[in-house]
Amino acid sequence: MLHFSNVTASPKERATDHIEMRVKPTDKDRISRAAELTGVKLTTFVRASATREAERILREHQTTTLSEHDRRTLLEALDNPPPPTRAAREAVRDYRSRIANAR
Repeated sequence: MLHFSNVTASPKERATDHIEMRVKPTDKDRISRAAELTGVKLTTFVRASATREAERILREHQTTTLSEHDRRTLLEALDNPPPPTRAAREAVRDYRSRIANAR
């Protein structure tokens, strides 16, 4: 079941921005019926649904799922890191000299 208790603007942030869109009449009817069935206003329903979907997509893109082999490989590399390459040592030296010169 959808929850609509957290969709109103928080006391810290007022809803001041607007989103406009055109929809097919059949889509609007379907969305309006769903809002009515859940007992909320159309605007609240659309805002909650869009926000929930946005959160799902953001969460999906912020999560990396590793295979068991990749997980073991990553943990092994973290536990036993290889020695830094010459390029890495030079990059650290370059970084430190830039930081020291920036002061």
